[in-house]
Amino acid sequence: MAGADLRVGVDPIFRAFGVPVTVTRPAPEDTPIETEGVWHAPMTDQVPAGLALTRASPQRVMALRRDVVPTVPRGTVLAAPETIGGPVALWRLDGVAQWEADLVRVLVVPLADES
Repeated sequence: MAGADLRVGVDPIFRAFGVPVTVTRPAPEDTPIETEGVWHAPMTDQVPAGLALTRASPQRVMALRRDVVPTVPRGTVLAAPETIGGPVALWRLDGVAQWEADLVRVLVVPLADES
């Protein structure tokens, strides 16, 4: 079994931890996609060491299935609750944290923070 991929498949993870998400990409691919996403622990960007000021600003990270959402261009908006059964909030794609074979982990910011 040398070289075998021993990771857990995405199906059980999304069934256990997924929240409903509506992904709306910018035109021309702007048909909303109803799917599920999995929130990850927020990533923290640290200000470089050696500066007089240090701060950490957490960034929200959500995993989406690439077989359902193959692209996440700039301008993509996600409608998703922060917790299972919670109120739906709007999130703007802020960047991609990581592409994997079956997932894309996206950085999002609340749309309300931009007003």
